[in-house]
Amino acid sequence: MRSTSKSSPLSRVTRWIAALVGAGIASTTPVAAQSVAPSAAPVEWVRYAEFATTSITGWLEAHNEPVTGLRAYLDATRPAPDAATAPLVIKVWIERDGKISRIDYPAFTHAEANADMQALIVGQQLAAAPPRDMLLPLRIAVQLDAPASAPAPAASETSLPRT
Repeated sequence: MRSTSKSSPLSRVTRWIAALVGAGIASTTPVAAQSVAPSAAPVEWVRYAEFATTSITGWLEAHNEPVTGLRAYLDATRPAPDAATAPLVIKVWIERDGKISRIDYPAFTHAEANADMQALIVGQQLAAAPPRDMLLPLRIAVQLDAPASAPAPAASETSLPRT
C-alpha cells in the first residue's frame, strides 16, 4: 500500500489527524462529549493520535490473517483500481496501559469484514499509553494508499542476449 501520489503517507496522516482533532475527540461519557479545535489540541494529543494512526495502519498493511481478508474487502471498495480507499474513520478506546479495548466505525456490508476488523484491532497493545488527560475515544482516519504500479523491467532484462 504504497503511495503513488506526491504527498507522503506521514503528511497525509498528519492532515487527517488535524482534521479529526478539529472534528472533535469525544470523551467516554456521552453526556460530556467535547471537541477540541486543532489549534487548541495539546501537542502530545496530536503526536499520540499520529502514533496510533500509524500503528493501526501498519496492522492493516500486514500480510497475515485476518488482515488479508479485510484488506481484500477494502480493496474491492476502491473507486478505481489505482485509487486509494476512502478514509475510514475509527473511534478507538484505549486503556491507560495502551491496550485497545473497543472500536467503533461505520459497519461494513459483510459481517466477515466487521469480524476481521474487530479481531485485528481490539485487544492489541499499542507501544505507548495515551496521555493521561487525553479525551477518548480517539478518532482516527485510516486510508489504504493506491496500489503501487509494477516497476518496469530494467533495460538489461528486456534486451535479447548478445551472441
